[in-house]
This record gives sequence, structure tokens and C-alpha cells, in this order.
Amino acid sequence: MLKNLWITGYRSFELGIFKDDDPKAKVIQDFFQERLINYAENGTEWIITGAQLGTEQIVGKSIQEVKKKGYNIRHAVILPYAEFGNKWNENNQLLLKNYLRNADYVNKVSNMSYHSGRQLRVWQSFMLQHTNGALIFYDPDSGGKPKYDYEAIKSYQDGGTDYQLELIDFDSMQDFANMLSDS
Repeated sequence: MLKNLWITGYRSFELGIFKDDDPKAKVIQDFFQERLINYAENGTEWIITGAQLGTEQIVGKSIQEVKKKGYNIRHAVILPYAEFGNKWNENNQLLLKNYLRNADYVNKVSNMSYHSGRQLRVWQSFMLQHTNGALIFYDPDSGGKPKYDYEAIKSYQDGGTDYQLELIDFDSMQDFANMLSDS
């Protein structure tokens, strides 16, 4: 049983999503909603994410929908450093503020503002140590930012840790989108 699940994946620019109401975002949201229900029914209590635009913020919307259906699942957002997102444009900062407001728990790994890539590695380590598994929207053949989290997880697993990983690739997401359009 996965009590605490880390979810991450592609950033919005990697998905070609530049507006909050993009139809692709809705497909991704519906996909994760379905997966989250399955995880909740199997005992998952906490979904733990970062706050990046893209997969992580879309998952936040999925969590809200799953809660509306009566599932007792909670959402923790762990930021890698203080003042996360403060350099984003005004619209994206508003999206971040709303996303954080809807979470059940928000905290940061570092009280310092961004100064080093080491903060991101410390954040990854925190996420691995406080979760039992991960669900990543990432295709190893396509690359992208999730590569770093994927590699950290693989390294963690190689160290002998019993850590579960579910990868969602573009083909899986396309199959889901096709299934939605057929129904």
C-alpha cells in the first residue's frame, strides 16, 4: 500500500499548455483523477507534489475533484525553497496562490530563496524519504525536466529501497484521450 504518493511530471511549456483552459490540461486532469481514485481506493492517504506549472498544478485540480466524490485523500505541497514562483508573471503567480490555497498542507524544504541547484536535490531527497512511491508523467525516450526526478527515483531504488514507480508516457496519455473522445 502506498500511503504517501509523490506526483510530478512535465511542465506546462513542455506540454504546450499556455492557458489554464487548454483542452489538453483537461485530459491530463481527467487521467490523473481516474488514477487518484484508484490509489485512494487502495489506501493512499496523501498526495505530495511540488508547485510547478503543468502536471503538478493540474494534479491539484484532480485532487479537488476526487475529494468532491467523497474520497478521503489529502494534498501536501512541498516547495523546494522560499519565495518559490516569485519571478513568475502575475497570472502564473495567481495560479500558484490558488493552487497553494487549495492544498491541505504547504511547506518548504529551505527557508532561503533560490541560490543553488543543490536546493532542488535536497527537495528530491525530501520527497523520496517522505513518500512510498511516485507517479510521474514522463517518457524517458522524450526527455524533459521530469528526467531529473525520474533519475533520482531510479537511483533511490538502486540503493535497495522498496520504492514504487508508475510512469505515464505520452502513449498512455494519448490512449486515454482517444478513449475519452470515443465515449
